[in-house]
Amino acid sequence: MASTDIGRYTPWPLSVTCTDRGDGTLRIRVIGELDTCVVTDFHAQVTGLVKAPIRAVELDLDGVRFCDAAGLRELLTLRHRAAQQQIMVVLVAAHPAVRYVLGLVGQQAWIPGSGQR
Repeated sequence: MASTDIGRYTPWPLSVTCTDRGDGTLRIRVIGELDTCVVTDFHAQVTGLVKAPIRAVELDLDGVRFCDAAGLRELLTLRHRAAQQQIMVVLVAAHPAVRYVLGLVGQQAWIPGSGQR
């Protein structure tokens, strides 16, 4: 009997690092793929970071090579939860894959260098 197993999907590991700037601002850098397989981990890691006394979060997604609808939803939810706590989330860098997904849902104003006015 021949095997039809041509491989199993293994998601890329997600790396979330945080730097406290000491002025109430955190810089959170995400590397990997932000998709259905890892959004629960992303949520758990970031939720604990984005809370008072933090006033602002700089989100660096330049290392996120892929973002699906679940990843996008989690990013927008993070921004909304932070706003409810009066914490501003600023996207300071984004991989083209992330920019594309944000653009698809009309979030161009959140894309770095998009000509925000």
